[in-house]
Amino acid sequence: MATVSTARRRGGFSAEQLLGLRGLALLVALPLQVVGFLLHPPSEQLRHVLQPTYGPAHVLVFVSWVLALLGLPALYARQAGRAGVLGLVGFTLTMVAGCYHCYLALYEGFAVPVMARQPASQVLLGPGGPLAHGAGALGAFASISLLGFPLLGIATVRARVFPRGVGWLQILCVPVFFALAIVQTVVFGEGNAGPNATSWVAGMLAISMLYWLLFAGYAWGGARLRSAPRVEPVAAAPTAQSTHAPQ
Repeated sequence: MATVSTARRRGGFSAEQLLGLRGLALLVALPLQVVGFLLHPPSEQLRHVLQPTYGPAHVLVFVSWVLALLGLPALYARQAGRAGVLGLVGFTLTMVAGCYHCYLALYEGFAVPVMARQPASQVLLGPGGPLAHGAGALGAFASISLLGFPLLGIATVRARVFPRGVGWLQILCVPVFFALAIVQTVVFGEGNAGPNATSWVAGMLAISMLYWLLFAGYAWGGARLRSAPRVEPVAAAPTAQSTHAPQ
């Protein structure tokens, strides 16, 4: 007897297979995010922008975010019924932030190195430059969209569909970033930390930990999506021909 699951497979992937692929996307996104930030130079200063690893680092970050955007809808859908309005708001802001990060990665990975090699545009780049770090395309909303990370994390913890650690990693990523940024400033001095850093630890550790914790939460959720019990095939309804007794 034909089944609904079999019928779905004839036209493409089954629902279970798609869920597993989305979970895999979240798993793969984490190592790409880690390697991308490890390759990133210490800062966005002009001399660091011209380093050969600057472009490839942003390409890896871009691919990582694309994979996250493919997997996050499944992460949210699995708990949407329990995540409530907070989950919807957090998911929406997270998706907006993800799209903005894709733009940032492409802009900084391709446009910025080209402009950095042109004397006429060099003054527009670097920390504080009008064309630096995405040229402020979303303005203050870019920072507001980052609230989606902890909001979705809180909703995940409250929904209790995934392990609590999946949500807590999303919640903690933002406060850990600010805490490390303060430590960097104290240890290295305001003139040698953040945008003006001369070493990777002084410039990239805080921002890297933000995204590594965030993507670790996504990867953990992706692993649970892949290990979720498969839905048993449901027998298809009998056709009109089979319901009639033979003449």
